Amino acid sequence: MTNSITNHKKIDYTKWKSGNDANWYTDDPILTRYAQRYLSEIVLTYVESAFQETGRLAAGPIDKRAVHTDRDGAPKLIRYNRKGEEINEIWYNEGYLQTVKDGYGTGVLSYRYDANAPEKIPFMVNSILLYMLCEAENGFTCPVGLSQSVAFVLEKFGSVEQKQEYLSRLAAIDPDIHEQGATFLTEIQGGSDVGATETKAIKQGDHYLLTGEKWFASNCDAEIAITLARVNDKPSTRGLGLFLVPRTLPDGTRNNVTIRRLKDKLGVRAVASGELILNEAIGFLIGEEENGFKYMAEALNVSRLGTSLAGLGVARRAFLEAAIYTSQRNTFGKTINRFPMVQETLTNMITEIEAGWAVSSQMIRLFDKVHTYGNHSMGDYTLLRILLSLAKYRCSELGVSATKDALELHGGNGYIEEYVTPRLLRDAIVNPVWEGTANIQSLEVLKTLQKGGTEPFMADLFQTLKAIDHSKLSNIKAQLMNEVNRVEELIEHVLKQDPIQQSALAKKLADFMYDVYAGVHLLEEAQYDIKKTGNRRMALAAEHWIHLRFNHSPDRGILSNSRITNEIYETLVCFGRK
Repeated sequence: MTNSITNHKKIDYTKWKSGNDANWYTDDPILTRYAQRYLSEIVLTYVESAFQETGRLAAGPIDKRAVHTDRDGAPKLIRYNRKGEEINEIWYNEGYLQTVKDGYGTGVLSYRYDANAPEKIPFMVNSILLYMLCEAENGFTCPVGLSQSVAFVLEKFGSVEQKQEYLSRLAAIDPDIHEQGATFLTEIQGGSDVGATETKAIKQGDHYLLTGEKWFASNCDAEIAITLARVNDKPSTRGLGLFLVPRTLPDGTRNNVTIRRLKDKLGVRAVASGELILNEAIGFLIGEEENGFKYMAEALNVSRLGTSLAGLGVARRAFLEAAIYTSQRNTFGKTINRFPMVQETLTNMITEIEAGWAVSSQMIRLFDKVHTYGNHSMGDYTLLRILLSLAKYRCSELGVSATKDALELHGGNGYIEEYVTPRLLRDAIVNPVWEGTANIQSLEVLKTLQKGGTEPFMADLFQTLKAIDHSKLSNIKAQLMNEVNRVEELIEHVLKQDPIQQSALAKKLADFMYDVYAGVHLLEEAQYDIKKTGNRRMALAAEHWIHLRFNHSPDRGILSNSRITNEIYETLVCFGRK
């Protein structure tokens, strides 16, 4: 097993022509560091070769095939065959179909259900694999995330028969057996208001007949889908059941689900997103009728985790491309990464990525504590809900801002399709929309706080800071303690307001909560590194995060002459040892 924390050397970005020349696992010091810290030695030994191979595949053939799919090979709806018979099938180009085989072949979904593993495989493994795949093609990882959501719902709430028949195929690594999943959720009149779902389910023997329309269904030809439908006249989400809707029925016939048309999307063109008509489609109830929304909420949590990783992954890819390009582009007699504002942009980008990982690692760790190992408290589950929404909101936004910055650092070339930045930006923009917008995530955080979420959130912050005892971190700790006390006061203030005012303040509060949580856990990661290896790079990242988020001087830092020094740049951007 590679000791990734100690063995990484300073990165020379001039050795690569583009990000495709790197291995997105072994050449990513952040990813290898988190893999080593949060996976047991026995699990890391078991999966690390898959990490390395995925790093090669994602950076190489998967990413190169994504260029064709995005430009010329997008999926197409084939309505009729040559005999005029309606077949309602999706055409995919051969390269994308190979990506499906390669991508699922990494174990990105199947590792969680690996019966041969030496111990239970945590979701951290699947998350690392998904992250690397997201750096290449969000249009492919959308179906992966949806498949993970369906598998998770069946794992948690499906019957023995449903697990044997459907979960086994979702978890299969053999492409001849494996099937993909989808969640058919959005309806035209509802959007984020799931309680407005109008699709109806009528019980008939051992199944239900589902009738209605779904307005935006990604991976719409997936073999194994789940969807909500109204089972009674109870208002809002209380009348919704969750159903498994196979594309092919057990007797081999096609289910009554019609793809009306495919959406012509700005980005993520690899995934077929369509409008669906369910005309007495056969659905099999999952769990209890009255718990449909509860089950789907758990599926959404898995999707939100994946969407946050998608934003973080595309941010990292954008940073890598910008770091390589600016190290080799000469103007005014030197490479542009020698200019102060370019150094500042790259330093800010990598600090944002470090902060995203500090939050996401805790989110994934809690997900495993709750859903993999089952040794959690109610406070853990509550904190997980908060972190899922905070990470989904801010990491999705980071993907957009980082790709925009990378495009600008490329200058005019960044706007040209021969470079990757236009595709990255198109793909990144969907993440803030999918699985709930920033407003929805902020309201989710507010709702959790209203139900007692303040205590576990604040307890995590205070306990983490209390454990920071290294003398070299005392000044940063004192600064963060002030911000922790402030966020507690702000939460209390918001919760005292009337409902309309609470809603108006929710996004501002969510932003502050993320900033503080990221700062505290960056500091904890810094202490871990210092005690483990003596490396103070993460401490510098925590210090710069505080500068970015909490040092708001009236003169914007102009009078203090603050800037990114060469030492800060070399340490953070090039991973030099400090």
